Amino acid sequence: MNFDGININNELKSRIESAAAAGKLPHAVILEGGSENDRLNLARLLAKAQVCSGESIPCCSCNDCIKAEKGIHPDIFQALAQEGSTEPLKVDAIRDIRANAFVYPNEAQRRVFILHNMQFANEQAQNALLKILEEPPEFVRFILTAPVSSVMLTTILSRAAVFSLGQQLGDTLNAKHTQACEKAAAIAKALISPNEFDLMTETGIFEKDAELLVLVLAQLRLIFRDAIARKQSQAATLLSSSQDNAVLLSRSCTVPQLMALMQAVDALEKAENQNANKALLITRFCSMMRKAVNK
Repeated sequence: MNFDGININNELKSRIESAAAAGKLPHAVILEGGSENDRLNLARLLAKAQVCSGESIPCCSCNDCIKAEKGIHPDIFQALAQEGSTEPLKVDAIRDIRANAFVYPNEAQRRVFILHNMQFANEQAQNALLKILEEPPEFVRFILTAPVSSVMLTTILSRAAVFSLGQQLGDTLNAKHTQACEKAAAIAKALISPNEFDLMTETGIFEKDAELLVLVLAQLRLIFRDAIARKQSQAATLLSSSQDNAVLLSRSCTVPQLMALMQAVDALEKAENQNANKALLITRFCSMMRKAVNK
């Protein structure tokens, strides 16, 4: 893939190229970090890859790629909120996108919707988007962008793969994302530890840091997804930031156990959205995770 003009870290380049080559780009992607232009340009590159009809993805020479490059492909739609605007992406715009998503593609095999600057989407609009993300048509793909993914509802985060460009995030946000990746990896490792106190030790921080919990749950979802994918195929493309721990989980857990872990994440995210007591939430977190893996 040609990432010219896009400031993107090498790890993410590799992940995207591997997924594109295998035809396994996620149905919903959130691009965070980087500059506004980097996020939008990468979103358009991913959209091109999703509609490409060539052998290499994107081939940049098929009719679909040419039209995508010119911004005239009939199956790529863009909702571009303006940086610095105080006007939110309103629910009516999302409802229009949702209705349009059920129309079969005009020329390509997929329809792609780019929603740029989701930090301007109000809660009502995000809830409207969630309905189509939960059960999208097979031929639909969504690409969302924001300076940091935590501006979106946790229910949206749980249904999309978060790709961090790793550039131009503020120091605090960048450190938070890194901390969430490291904590998710540590929790994944603790899940297969024979010592039940390992998991309790790793989760204690959430009582005072609810924002970190939200970010960690999103990262855990990716790790569990990778573990399930690896369980089903050794050649599966892995997308999480902790692929080693995903592989370890795939070796230690059955598919039903891994699915139970995913369901536990759903339940915890719902409880967090309802402002559940943090101490009780953490206790429930540990109990559900260990029950899922029969520990």
